[in-house]
Amino acid sequence: MIYIYIIFSDQMKKKVLDITMLPCPIGFLKTRQFINENKNFKKVILVKGQKDCEMLANSLKKNFKINIAKQEKDIFEIQLS
Repeated sequence: MIYIYIIFSDQMKKKVLDITMLPCPIGFLKTRQFINENKNFKKVILVKGQKDCEMLANSLKKNFKINIAKQEKDIFEIQLS
């Protein structure tokens, strides 16, 4: 199951993609779709597992400036700018 949240702030709308329940290849495809569909939003991606986070971050670094923060035990938040 995929969750997309919309968060409104004073500066800009933010969308959050939660791929913590998806295996690696499907999560990457959903991330690509999420980025293409939400070009005018600040984007945040929630990923489960350090390995998946690192692989996704390495892929995203080619086109985006990213910030990674550990949220919970094995959940990471990747912010795209």
